[in-house]
Amino acid sequence: VMIKIAVLCAFLAFAAATEFSCISGAADGETVPTTADCPNTTVDADVKCYSPVATVANNTVAYGCGPCASDAAEGTCVDCDASSDNNCNEYAPPIFQWSCYNSSKLEECDPAELGDINCFGPTNATGITDTALLAGGCGTCATAGFTDATKCEDCAFDKCNNSAAALVPFLAPLLALLFWLQ
Repeated sequence: VMIKIAVLCAFLAFAAATEFSCISGAADGETVPTTADCPNTTVDADVKCYSPVATVANNTVAYGCGPCASDAAEGTCVDCDASSDNNCNEYAPPIFQWSCYNSSKLEECDPAELGDINCFGPTNATGITDTALLAGGCGTCATAGFTDATKCEDCAFDKCNNSAAALVPFLAPLLALLFWLQ
């Protein structure tokens, strides 16, 4: 009789366990988290999924099963009730803060997803006189209104348009002039 009661209790405990799934994995801008089955739980408080808060620099918190970690920094993690809604922690691409050079000074650009980070600046071609192009800045050549690919180039990572390179076309003639005046 005791064995039957123990088997019945184990069966009832297993039957009461909640099965659910959450978006799970790292969110680094290159790897997209996927759906994962979460461990069965009999504690309603554990039937949660967690994800990063949709704010700038939310690329440091992963997605997963259960509530937010107790040591998660304030305002970086949010959890949701997965008892009635599997994958309640919908994936949102990480948002990055980034900068580009504009007139040799760093300019903070609008926060963006990894694929939308772009800076523009002049190529190494000689004869570029457009001061806005020489200054460089956030965005692409096209969004800044520059269509000549021989004069304007894009790059796609933080601080990638170091405008010191833009001085090279001016330095060569200046050095030649100074050498000639000597």
